Amino acid sequence: MRVCIKRLFFAGLLASCAAGVANAQATFNFTGSTQLSGVVDTIPIRANSPGGNSIGTISAIVFDPTSQVGGEYNRIYFTNREASPTDAAAVGGLYVTDTVTEAVTFIGLKSNTAVPANTNLNPSSLAVDSTGTVYVGRDVSAQLWRVNSPLSSPTFTQMLGNYGAATTDDDPISISWVPSTNQIMVFDQGLDTDPPVAVSLVNPGSLSSAQSFTTIWTATPAVDNNIRGMFSSYDNFGYLTYAALPLEGGTAAIYRVDLLGNLQTILLNGITSSLSLDDSIAVNPADGSVWLPIITTGTNRTYYRVDVATAALQSPGVYLANTTAEFTATGFNGGQNSVAFSPDGRWLAVAVPDGADTIYLLRTNVPEPASFALAGVATLGCVAVSRRRR
Repeated sequence: MRVCIKRLFFAGLLASCAAGVANAQATFNFTGSTQLSGVVDTIPIRANSPGGNSIGTISAIVFDPTSQVGGEYNRIYFTNREASPTDAAAVGGLYVTDTVTEAVTFIGLKSNTAVPANTNLNPSSLAVDSTGTVYVGRDVSAQLWRVNSPLSSPTFTQMLGNYGAATTDDDPISISWVPSTNQIMVFDQGLDTDPPVAVSLVNPGSLSSAQSFTTIWTATPAVDNNIRGMFSSYDNFGYLTYAALPLEGGTAAIYRVDLLGNLQTILLNGITSSLSLDDSIAVNPADGSVWLPIITTGTNRTYYRVDVATAALQSPGVYLANTTAEFTATGFNGGQNSVAFSPDGRWLAVAVPDGADTIYLLRTNVPEPASFALAGVATLGCVAVSRRRR
């Protein structure tokens, strides 16, 4: 049975009776066992943006860890990768959306600064630390920016600029905050004239005039195969994947690196053919699982969960992890550019550059906070609502 459904919050209790969820932009079919509830909500970013037409392509998303209200994280930052040279059309840069009101606000770091547009300034990655400070990466121009007080009188400070060398690269395609060291982990892709890929740790006080970072791992792939990555606070590893997942001994593999730069291989149990990653990965902070959006056709995706926390040691530095196809999505006109979990693991956000530039919010089965329990209420049926309610 397939049902149209939106999120329902009633004293924190949710129920869904659908195996698949459809809406105007995409259809989701949940094939995994217990990870996702089947509840889907949407935020139509383009329609809600300033002027109704300021978003072109969402390139990165991240929940704000300081936005928790009533047990829910209600703020998502995202970057718009846009090449339009005029403010009358789509404006590239840093934005924020409220998941309750669905309002969209432009913050800054505009990439539309030249005619023709300077696409080198397009943002590609995002991170937020525990104080609410936002970090934005620009991969082509090799820049990393810090945005203090992003919601009120933001200030913009360039931390890195053209910082790489032949062995460290300089394309910050993915960035993550590392709470244990209060640094930014930067994953450098290799899709340029400088083929090495690299992982670096950037100190929060770094300035473009006095750059402060340490490259902890680097490699030169046999073919030009760029990477995506994300740091996991669950186990203190940085996880990375190549755009085309390689086969290690006949099994598809991803990798993780510790803060000292030691690399480990994670084999995806049962996956014996190479997979094509769709531009980003996510780590569920509730259980440490790594989620991979995989391209199956031009408009279809399969999302795999890799249980790295329970991966079994096979040989020194090599682990075998259970891998499950949790859900499929069809009707993604432009694919998907970013995935992110809420800090409590209760929501998975998927940003899709379709005609509406939509952020889909998928409910996981992480339990509601105890304070949200409501005595005397058992289950709720399948219902439709326009947005989250408390």
